Amino acid sequence: MISNSWVCGLGVILSQPLSHLILTVLAMLVVICAIIVFFSVQLKRVNGELLKRNKQISDINTDLQKSNQELAIQKELITKKHFESDKFYEMLVQSANDSISFYDRDWNLKYANSAFYTMIGYDRDSYNSLNPPDLIHPEDHDYQLRREQSLVNNGFFETELRLRHKAGHYVNLSTRSVTVRSDSGEVLGALTISRDITRLKQVHEDLIKANIGAEASNRLKSNFLANISHEIRTPLNSVVGFSNLLLNNNLTNEVKEEYIEHINHNSEKLLQIIGDIIDLSRLESSQIEITYEEASLSAIVNEIIEEARQIIRRNEKPIILNVKNHFEDVGDLIFTDRIWLKRVLNHLMDNAVKFTLEGSVEFSYLLENQNIVFKIRDTGIGINKENLGRIFEEFRQEFDGHHRPFEGLGIGLTLAKEVIERMGGKIVVESEKGVGSEFSFSIPYRPAGSPKTKVATVINESIMKPIDWSSRKCLLVDDNKDVLIYLNRVLTDTGVSIITARSGFEAIEIIKATPDIDVVLLDMQMPEMNGIETTREIRKIRKNLPIIAQTAFIFEDDKDIILEAGCDACLIKPIRREHLLTVMSSFVKSN
Repeated sequence: MISNSWVCGLGVILSQPLSHLILTVLAMLVVICAIIVFFSVQLKRVNGELLKRNKQISDINTDLQKSNQELAIQKELITKKHFESDKFYEMLVQSANDSISFYDRDWNLKYANSAFYTMIGYDRDSYNSLNPPDLIHPEDHDYQLRREQSLVNNGFFETELRLRHKAGHYVNLSTRSVTVRSDSGEVLGALTISRDITRLKQVHEDLIKANIGAEASNRLKSNFLANISHEIRTPLNSVVGFSNLLLNNNLTNEVKEEYIEHINHNSEKLLQIIGDIIDLSRLESSQIEITYEEASLSAIVNEIIEEARQIIRRNEKPIILNVKNHFEDVGDLIFTDRIWLKRVLNHLMDNAVKFTLEGSVEFSYLLENQNIVFKIRDTGIGINKENLGRIFEEFRQEFDGHHRPFEGLGIGLTLAKEVIERMGGKIVVESEKGVGSEFSFSIPYRPAGSPKTKVATVINESIMKPIDWSSRKCLLVDDNKDVLIYLNRVLTDTGVSIITARSGFEAIEIIKATPDIDVVLLDMQMPEMNGIETTREIRKIRKNLPIIAQTAFIFEDDKDIILEAGCDACLIKPIRREHLLTVMSSFVKSN
């Protein structure tokens, strides 16, 4: 239905002239076209912007897709890296030699590496079936309580802990525990790292013991040096003192004999002390050698008993010396080291007499199970039970320092034990303080042959008889003037003609010029040409001339070198008259 206003407008238009109508229509068309063009331009512009926007959106989407892909790659890399990092750190923890364990806030074990279990000999399953506190050493029972308190107060805890190993022994651990917190500060639990220090602990304890032993040894050696000074100066004081007293012209023969006896006795003591010191040096350097030779057991015992009786008489002690020989039905001759056996018996007898103020000393020997058993029993002061285990140690004496009531260096028993053991025997001691002591030792029985006591008697008797060497010549070679004077005086009574030389060169010239020399007494230690060299040169001149070496060296290897060089016998200084004449009698015949 057409409205009235539109009809009226159309009527108006129709009523206008035709030209106006056409113009109006054209104007309206122009307006409509302009409107269409305007909107077309606008639409084209909007479409352009839309296309531009779409391209931007498309580019943004492309960038987003690219970013998403990169993020996905990064995520994958991070995940992989995180996994590898966890694996790497887990590998590090598992390969550690130290025990690493983590506990939650309630002290439940949440994680532990393999060293945690193997350190005490368990695997994971066997450990989980145990009650861990039962493994802690009883003396460390408060370990867990101390750890918890220290972690609360300090945030860490360090200590040593002993845990029982599966094998039954205890393992020493050095442990350190620290509190583990989150980024917000919340306590997550505790981490404990433990290290096995059992061997280190043992080494440390051994070092402490060694240090204590070294300090004790130094103290003993200091005491030993002090004892040496005292033991040497005491007899030396008597030797020097009585020697000076002998210079008095108003002395009677009896007084002179008394002084000389004191000098001789103290000189023997000095020789024994020097011998003990040398023996100690040989003992420490393992130079003690046992040389077996045929010896008369009864002769050795008789010498020991006679020397003990002299000590008793000299010290005026009320001691009865008893000897029990249970060896009478057995061969008297044995193979043994006569010198060392006598030294051992001398040390034991000297101690028995020294530590017995009154009473008795009993010496007995017998054959038992193919061993010769020697026993020395005394009624002396005895030894405390706690000291029995150490009396055979070097420098050990029951009393030390200036308050010790008895003389001695404290090495006699050490030496005796070493010699007896090298002979294949054993020494034991039984003692009670205030009652007495009994030292007994055994050595293997090595029978030698038929007794030769008559030969020994003949030798002793020959020494006592006057010796006539008036038709003999003896060459004395020594660079020490005092030794030459002493040997001259000793040989004066024999009538032997004496020629002296102060060097090896001089001795060789004399032997070349004097072909009728019967024997040579040759010192081994001389300047320019020593005794060994001189002996070899003498042997080139006279092959069979008896050469008796005199030396202060007493080691067995030194003696062997001397004899191998061509000497026929060896005298150890100081040279006693009886010994010198006995040895010379083997090479020089009396008229």
